[in-house]
Amino acid sequence: MRTPQKYFSVDADFTPHAGVGLGNILTQASVGFTVPSDGLSWYVFFGAEGRGVLRNIFLDGNTFRNSHSVDKKPFVGDVQGGIAVVMGRSRLAYTHILWIEKFDTQDDTDHFGSISLSFIF
Repeated sequence: MRTPQKYFSVDADFTPHAGVGLGNILTQASVGFTVPSDGLSWYVFFGAEGRGVLRNIFLDGNTFRNSHSVDKKPFVGDVQGGIAVVMGRSRLAYTHILWIEKFDTQDDTDHFGSISLSFIF
């Protein structure tokens, strides 16, 4: 009896992460995850991260004197997704990132993308 051939399969990895940053420019705690889905020689990925921000000098203003500032949101997040193509020992990837609003009077979320080419030596 012949076994059925496998034409398509999906493998996925779930990678959680957490971090803390303490400094005079930015003090925050973060938690998030990345989910890559692996295929023949390409994969898609998705990730999200939430942060509790205590201090952000770019939004709070100068640390030691009065200066321009905005009312920041204490909890912010980012979402990212993309696709990568693996060719031998090289990898070409596009990542699109969505930054959730970081202060109260911000008009909209920020979107930007990046293209990276990496090699394994």
